[in-house]
Amino acid sequence: MKVIVAGGGTLGRRVTKYVSEKHDVVMIEKDPQRCRDMAEAFAGWKEVTVLQGDIDEPSILLEAGVDRADVFVAATGDDEDNLVACLLAKNEFKVKRVIGTVRNPRNRWLYNRSWGVDVAIDAAQIVARIIEEEATLADLVTLLDLREGEVTLTALTATEDGKLAGKSFAELGVPEGCYPVALLRDTGLVMPGPDVRIEVGDALLILAGPGGACKIDTIG
Repeated sequence: MKVIVAGGGTLGRRVTKYVSEKHDVVMIEKDPQRCRDMAEAFAGWKEVTVLQGDIDEPSILLEAGVDRADVFVAATGDDEDNLVACLLAKNEFKVKRVIGTVRNPRNRWLYNRSWGVDVAIDAAQIVARIIEEEATLADLVTLLDLREGEVTLTALTATEDGKLAGKSFAELGVPEGCYPVALLRDTGLVMPGPDVRIEVGDALLILAGPGGACKIDTIG
C-alpha cells in the first residue's frame, strides 16, 4: 500500500519505521530542521520518502501522492492541522482510510466522519484506560472506539479462574460480531492460529462490530 504520514515527531517516525517494513511511505514534515533530520534518519530506505511542507496545503499533499494513497495518517502535534489534513485527504482526494491522532482530549469530539476521520487515536485516553485497568485489576477494558463507537478494540485478560486460559483459538466460543485478532503476551504480540493456546496473563485483543461489544464477556 501507499501510506502518507503527516508529522515527523516521535509518533510519525515510529509509524513510518514500522509501516515501511511492508509498504511505501511518504512522510510530510513542516519544520525544515526536523525534515532534514528525518531525511538523514531514513536515508537509504527506498520505501520512505521525506517531504517538507504544510499538510494543510493541497499542493503539498498532491506532491506526496495523496490522490494515490491507500492510508493517510495525521500525526502532527496540532489538532487543527490534523483535522484540516484529514478533511482534505478524505473529501478532496478520496483516501480510503484516514487516521487522525488526538493531542488535546477536549478536541476528541471533532474527530469524526464529518471531518473525514475514519479512525481517531487518542493516546491519552488509551493510557488512562490501561492505568485504570491496572489499578482496578479489571479483566476487561476497552482500549479504542473506532468509527464513532461502532467498532471497539477490547483487551480481555486470561485469569487462573477464568474461561480463557488453556484454550486454543479453535476452542474459543466467540459470539457473533466479535473477532479475536491477537494476544498480548509479556512484551510481545502473538498472532491467532487454531493451535495457539492462551496462557494465564495473556490479554486477548478483540474487535467487536455493532452489537458485539456487549457480548465480549461471554467469550470463552
